[in-house]
Amino acid sequence: MNGERDYTYLVGRVRVLERSLLTPRTLDALLRAEDLDQALRIMAEVPYLGEAFQGIVPSLQNIDKILTEHFFGIVSDFTKQKGGADVAGFFLLEFDATALKLAVKHFMAKKPLEKVYPASFDMRKIVRFFSGEGSEYFPEDFAQTLREIQELLETQPGNAQGVEFLCDRFFLKGTYSLANRLGGPLRKWCHLYIIFAYLRGALRARYQERKPDTLRLLYFDNSLLEERELLEFLVISDEKIPEYLEHLGFAFVLPETGIFRNDPYYLAEIERKMDNYLLSSLRQYRWEAFGPEPVFGFLFAKSIDVKNLRILLKGKYFGLEADILRKKLRECYYE
Repeated sequence: MNGERDYTYLVGRVRVLERSLLTPRTLDALLRAEDLDQALRIMAEVPYLGEAFQGIVPSLQNIDKILTEHFFGIVSDFTKQKGGADVAGFFLLEFDATALKLAVKHFMAKKPLEKVYPASFDMRKIVRFFSGEGSEYFPEDFAQTLREIQELLETQPGNAQGVEFLCDRFFLKGTYSLANRLGGPLRKWCHLYIIFAYLRGALRARYQERKPDTLRLLYFDNSLLEERELLEFLVISDEKIPEYLEHLGFAFVLPETGIFRNDPYYLAEIERKMDNYLLSSLRQYRWEAFGPEPVFGFLFAKSIDVKNLRILLKGKYFGLEADILRKKLRECYYE
């Protein structure tokens, strides 16, 4: 990184755009909304983001499209600014990994790619690559992932979970490389994110009764967690999980001290606690005038806002009770 002066403009942009971040008051208003139409009227009052919701047809597809394009637009803008490529690189990597998953799934299902998900590349190039229609250029790390997916599909044509893990590994490897370029507190944050991602993947695989060979597709050599530690989550008993998490230093992600339950609701609560911890670890930097930390914190807060809005608006669409939705929500960046 080139020093504080590189982030002056980006921090200024954050001070303007932070008015679009959700607050506990906004979340409470959305929770109290009687239906999706009323929730969307509340959303229309949110600065910047609200403009995109005005007059929309209330459908899940439109909601998801608006949220995705809004966040991608901010990430793309930040990557183009001085000093912004690395700060926003984490979030662009996540978009790329998601676009890769969707493109491969369309190929596996033999369905035409009618809609393109935001990414740094054209998703149609992925479909052409797997269809063998022509030679496509990709950066080496990306190309290596494509070759690994191709090899997997040749031997296990229907292994969608394996494809998911390989795409996630591409994202995590990119985050590991990015951490060294970011340095400082963000380096530690990225490392924590990677460990949490491994724990999420292992616990989900455990619930789905996946074999170790499938979970291995998620792993890459790193200094944070050994492969054997990751795979051990698949074989130890439920009673041993709290002890093992304590050994790794992450017992705090358990909703109940010393207790683990292998069910989807409990796993969802673990993931919620992980997201809250990641967000809280960035809060201490939000008022700094210089450096990459307040910029990164703002972008991560936007990603959490998108997650919360998907939970709330989709919940209103299906008529879920406010108490059910409240338990799923992540904390707000600005309290």
